[in-house]
Amino acid sequence: MLNVQFNVKSITDMKEILLRLRRGESTVEIQEFYMQSFKNVRIVDILLLQLNLLTGAHGITIEDVKKFSQMQSHLSEMNGEEKLSSYHPGHPIRIFKDENAAFQDVLGEINDLLTSFDADSNKLQETELVDQIKNLLFRLGEFHNHYHRKEKLFFPILERYGHVAPTRAVWEKDDQIRVLYQGLKGQVVQLPDVMLSRVLKKFDVFQEAFKEMIFYEEEIILPILENIFSEKDWIDIKNESHAFGYALIDAPREVWVSELEESVVEEKLRKQAASDALFRQTMKFGGGYLTPEEANLILNSLPLEITFIDKQGLFKYFNEMTEASEMMLVRTPSSIGRHVANCHPPKSLRKVMTVIRDLKTGIRESESMWFKKKDQYIHLTYKAIFNNDGEFLGVLEYVQDIQPFFELPSKVKTGISEIDYE
Repeated sequence: MLNVQFNVKSITDMKEILLRLRRGESTVEIQEFYMQSFKNVRIVDILLLQLNLLTGAHGITIEDVKKFSQMQSHLSEMNGEEKLSSYHPGHPIRIFKDENAAFQDVLGEINDLLTSFDADSNKLQETELVDQIKNLLFRLGEFHNHYHRKEKLFFPILERYGHVAPTRAVWEKDDQIRVLYQGLKGQVVQLPDVMLSRVLKKFDVFQEAFKEMIFYEEEIILPILENIFSEKDWIDIKNESHAFGYALIDAPREVWVSELEESVVEEKLRKQAASDALFRQTMKFGGGYLTPEEANLILNSLPLEITFIDKQGLFKYFNEMTEASEMMLVRTPSSIGRHVANCHPPKSLRKVMTVIRDLKTGIRESESMWFKKKDQYIHLTYKAIFNNDGEFLGVLEYVQDIQPFFELPSKVKTGISEIDYE
């Protein structure tokens, strides 16, 4: 089957179609050219091609793709094609769309308030209205959860199907929106002691970028995932979504249960029973011997979050000292097997890869960072792992909340704590 995403002729033909739509040429002629150029091409390949054009240096805009979507929708109706089915309220796609609808509502409320301020500057002196807009903007900040689920759950699976470039490009756009949000929030928190015109300008820029991403998600990304992901992929996403939280909506009350899940659970139980004997075997670890079960429990009991990246740069392991939603740096099974370059935002990619290169070549033995996160003081260390022959095996990352150490009393403690056993 033709892979159009990186086919030069397909890229050229699609770009021509989009530019002709932009110029307002005859839709009938454009439709005929489209049908000739992309006969027997899957819809998912068309979507991937559009995403490639949008995120690359091709001069194609969201408005161009919107016009194409309208034309394509008309063609689908003419051909009697059925629309994609609706989803259970607890399905990840339905949740994602519900969040986008909630984002649109909050954006509309913020826009209405700012417009009313612009029409009547005296309203800026009404504390209640100003607090209302601040609260709405803070609520909108929950979009971070929405983006994290997309980047940390959707994208790793999409990459496994061989589509890496789109995930990096969209993640970069997400980061740009995050920056715009921080800039807008910095202005809004100063109301009414800041020029309203500056707030309005920043809001307009943010709103445009944010709504563009909603279009990306609704019209391109989710349809791609609908066509590519298996039912098991959606089950994995459902099971890991709580680690990142939801945006503007409560966790789904109606739990989506796939028909596949019962058979998956049964298969897991069968495999577990088959491996029980192996888990009772003892293996040599360090200066002694442990069963795999003991080793696993010890690693999960350490007061550290541990991650291991192998020598190929693949995310291979993390311990589970706590629930994913409580982790200092959230990790879920969906990221296992993902290349480390794709596990970090584009803005920090160069820094991460520099550290890994230096650890691999021995320029650094380790590298540490520390930062505040709410009431935690997080200390993070990257350490190179070599075997006895000096062969590089990978990078160990360990993370610890060191805030409790700062809170220790100056008086030393050498005895055990007293417990009232009564």
